[in-house]
Amino acid sequence: MLFVGIDLAWSAKNNTGLAVIEGDERGAKLAGAGITISDDSILDYVRKNVGSAAALVAIDAPLVVPNKAGRRPADTLVSELFRKYDAGAYPANRTRLGAWCNGKVRGEELVVKFERAGFSHSPYIKRFEHSRKAFEVYPHPAMVAVFELNHILRYKSKPGRESGFRVREFAKYEQLLKGLSKANPRFDVGKGLLLGKKLSGLSTSEMKRHEDMLDAVFCAYTAYYCWARPEKCAVLGSMKGGYILTPVLDSMHGTQTTL
Repeated sequence: MLFVGIDLAWSAKNNTGLAVIEGDERGAKLAGAGITISDDSILDYVRKNVGSAAALVAIDAPLVVPNKAGRRPADTLVSELFRKYDAGAYPANRTRLGAWCNGKVRGEELVVKFERAGFSHSPYIKRFEHSRKAFEVYPHPAMVAVFELNHILRYKSKPGRESGFRVREFAKYEQLLKGLSKANPRFDVGKGLLLGKKLSGLSTSEMKRHEDMLDAVFCAYTAYYCWARPEKCAVLGSMKGGYILTPVLDSMHGTQTTL
């Protein structure tokens, strides 16, 4: 079974991170990761690395956005559950997202292309199922649940956030990814170029490239986690109003998941 992670840029002019994990009931390993830009190149990457095999594709981007303004109920629910961990969701609406993609919502356009390529658009995953599905995920709350964090990792570029601080946060991120080799489900990220890379001295664009690939790997692991342990996950929202599939903390089970 294959698990694909896509850290989708809101604009096709910016880099998108891609990763593929190969796994089964016993564990998984990283099969590859890279950077691309256009929707066509994303599909080409998946065709090359997945072919006609069973695969789950986890996309970090809004895939169902019916609202012109404001936020989706799913975004509100994620924020209510994960706000104290600083893992609330950005408001997704057609006006905001369309400004980056000629009036269109890129995630919606991409998932339609995946459907044409033989994937169903569905966040509802059964344990160890063999299928071809694509769905929306959001790394911040997933990291809180999977890594049992008190707050999110602050490795992303923000005003006032110094490079040295980000490098230290990246180091934490990499250690947590390495620690998944002893997790449930188990994942071996390997010793390739992704981990142990010297980040101090990298340009902003080089650091962003590294960030995109790490996030794509984590998205792929999120797909694997939801496949191996669906009882630890929840679909927050609905297919009609927009949703996010994510691992959740034990204390959150039984929370209303559809608004």
